[in-house]
Amino acid sequence: KLIFRCESIRGNIPDRIKTLEDGINHIQEKLYQEDSFTESCKLNTEIAELASIINDLWLLYRMDQHIESKLHK
Repeated sequence: KLIFRCESIRGNIPDRIKTLEDGINHIQEKLYQEDSFTESCKLNTEIAELASIINDLWLLYRMDQHIESKLHK
């Protein structure tokens, strides 16, 4: 049951990453039109935070894949 639960969560990671990437694209569109330096810095920070979450999710996705392959051996 635990493996099924982990696989269920793992299966949602690519969709979550896609949603976060869409968020980054939306913020980038706002950034391209922003004239305020202060506001541009805030938008860049938001992008960096979302990119960090995406990186963590990819690491988790790959780590679970590695663990699963060990369980099947």
